[in-house]
Amino acid sequence: MTGLRRQQSGSQDHLSFADAETYTRDLNNQRFASYNDWRLPTLEEAMSLKEAQARDGLYIDPVFDGTHSWIWTTDKPSAWVVDFCNGYCVRNRVTYRHFVRVIR
Repeated sequence: MTGLRRQQSGSQDHLSFADAETYTRDLNNQRFASYNDWRLPTLEEAMSLKEAQARDGLYIDPVFDGTHSWIWTTDKPSAWVVDFCNGYCVRNRVTYRHFVRVIR
């Protein structure tokens, strides 16, 4: 167990990296789930959600929203994303659009 709290769902839309940072800041300003220390996960933290076997077509526990198949991490200069459809991570340009699932 990592001791981290994770957003079960995430952003409603695909967001650029800059918009992902704004989304996170907005959640903190709104005190989402009564906390104001949410952040994007590191690559290692996001990959810790990956399951060895796919369930319902995703390599992530079904307790998490299945529509969020790609999520941003904090790792830059090229931002890393985790792909739960195929079970791997990849670098993407910060202008690409992916979902956001924050962590605290």
